Parts: sequence; structure tokens; C-alpha cells
Amino acid sequence: MGNRIQLLKARKGFYRDNYNRVCSALLFSLFIILILSVLVIYFAVFLPIPDFYASAQDGKLTRLVSADFSRSRLS
Repeated sequence: MGNRIQLLKARKGFYRDNYNRVCSALLFSLFIILILSVLVIYFAVFLPIPDFYASAQDGKLTRLVSADFSRSRLS
């Protein structure tokens, strides 16, 4: 009978320890997700738009400029 009680206590401890371990891993992964989400939002908002260049056959570079039609006189 005493051996059976020890076995039940050992099982209870096993599940409790694993529950705590899984909860800790979950909190750690949520923390990592939060940090990565903040980084993605930061880079999406604050990074400048890269410059694009076209090259001619003679090697001359021409900077490409976007056509902003929202401010044109036609509309």
C-alpha cells in the first residue's frame, strides 16, 4: 500500500513539473513572438524606401522616380 502511494505522488510530481516546464516554454515563446512583432512593425514603418536605378547599355545610371498621380492637376 505504501509503495502505491509513493507511485501516485511520483506521478503527481511528474505532471506538475512538466506543466510548469510547458508553461515556462509558452511564456518564453510568447515573449520572442512579441519582440519579433515589434521589430517587424518598426522596420515596416521607419525604414526609408530604397532608391532604384536603371542602367543603360553604355553603363549610365538613371535614378527611377515614382509617378505620384494623386497630386497631379488632372484629377
